[in-house]
Amino acid sequence: MEFDVVILGGGSAGYAAASSAQSHGAKVAIVEPGPRGGLCILRGCMPTKTILRSSDIISLMRRAEEFGLLPVEAGADLASINDRKNLLIREFTDYRVKQLKDPRFKLIQEKAEFISSNEVRVGTKTLKANSFIIATGSVITQYPIPGLKETGYVTSDEVLTMRIPPNRSLF
Repeated sequence: MEFDVVILGGGSAGYAAASSAQSHGAKVAIVEPGPRGGLCILRGCMPTKTILRSSDIISLMRRAEEFGLLPVEAGADLASINDRKNLLIREFTDYRVKQLKDPRFKLIQEKAEFISSNEVRVGTKTLKANSFIIATGSVITQYPIPGLKETGYVTSDEVLTMRIPPNRSLF
């Protein structure tokens, strides 16, 4: 299969690149093995901003008197905050999947492996292209900091799935 542009990754950056390339007349393939939605929607921008919005609101509630409002006892339920975040992620993901299935692109749901400077193997198929865009997001990495493992820590992915707050934190 031959394309002008093959994009590895179907997240926000991959979709934006595909849309832009197609609008300039390119024949575009998007290779996304999943989970579909991308880093920004699943583990980055969207979930963190959703949780931060809850934090902003509770902060404002605690400052009610500054705004001439009667004070209220504000509290947070992390499980409910996460339930709301998960609902919004599902909505964002559904929308992104719909965008990726647009007939303007060829969506291939497999892993890609470069076999030459202008070819990738995707499953049993070979895709050829003049240009490749790598928009595969990022992954959590463990830093080799002495004592870190023994001290205890959580990753950003773990924070985004917490249903109860940690026993201790810096804030």
